[in-house]
Amino acid sequence: MSHSARGRELELAMRGGGEGNLSTARVRIPKGVTHGERLRVPGKGMPGWNGGPPGDLYLNIELQPHRWFKPSGHDLYLELPLAPWEAVLGANVEVPTLDGRIALTVPAGSRAGQKLRIAGRGLPRAHGGAGDLLCVLTIVTPPVTDEPEKQLYRELAKVSKFNPRAGLQ
Repeated sequence: MSHSARGRELELAMRGGGEGNLSTARVRIPKGVTHGERLRVPGKGMPGWNGGPPGDLYLNIELQPHRWFKPSGHDLYLELPLAPWEAVLGANVEVPTLDGRIALTVPAGSRAGQKLRIAGRGLPRAHGGAGDLLCVLTIVTPPVTDEPEKQLYRELAKVSKFNPRAGLQ
């Protein structure tokens, strides 16, 4: 995905010409290409018939999976885990982007599945600008292992009027 974000020059080895001849071609992958796009490289294809000029080379672009980001066109999706108290109370969290980490304000009362959009932090577009980074919120339940934490959850359960299954009644 970083090649799509910044562009890159590659040297490709190609086999062709009937006898299995091996040739190489340097091609420039421009920034902003997206998954499924077809890139035309003029004059870098197979030799022409009867000494004619070489044809065009066509590259089918496939973005390799990234451990955090999932592309959709020029937008990127990031699953952003939150602790329950961060979702309820709101928080300032660090979020990775293609250009480094940035601060993001999570509003109080956020819920799982909610998307927070960070404009212009997705994949660049070929002619300027960039897609967006969409942070999809997930709520991660912490492992409660010590008695003080368990007691706090018991107290919360006593005073809370929240019923997560109200819609099932």
